[in-house]
Amino acid sequence: MNVSKCDLCKKEIKGQPLTVGRGFFHDVKEICDDCGKPVLEFLRKNKFIKEEKNNKKN
Repeated sequence: MNVSKCDLCKKEIKGQPLTVGRGFFHDVKEICDDCGKPVLEFLRKNKFIKEEKNNKKN
């Protein structure tokens, strides 16, 4: 059984972690939804990613 923990807050991640990194195998971190929220907001704000209409969480 693989248990993932957030690399920032060390909280156990239930479900799929948010993977953040650069390159293929360098500096890859797994973070929880709470720690990943500011990262995702930054990426959406600067139009690096866009959210699908059927996947929105408000």
